[in-house]
Amino acid sequence: MSLLKAIDTNPSFAPRESGPLPEHLICGNPAFKTWAQDVARGESIHTGVWEATPGETRSIKGETFEFCHILVGIVELTPEGGEPVVDVDARP
Repeated sequence: MSLLKAIDTNPSFAPRESGPLPEHLICGNPAFKTWAQDVARGESIHTGVWEATPGETRSIKGETFEFCHILVGIVELTPEGGEPVVDVDARP
């Protein structure tokens, strides 16, 4: 069994559509699409493609680790009460 997983950045199957929890919404009306592609290590690792429309949400991860590779768009990560620490602009 290989530990290497190829991620299809243009999946042909329908995504799961969702939005932020009301208590996590800061502004806007973002919509999310998730194309789950792999689950490993007892559900502790989920891999796939995620898409979001513009908006601001509060992300609460707790002990969860998250890795993102931005394909297209703009992302700004700001700690609670702080200044932005990550600002990515991957527009074409």
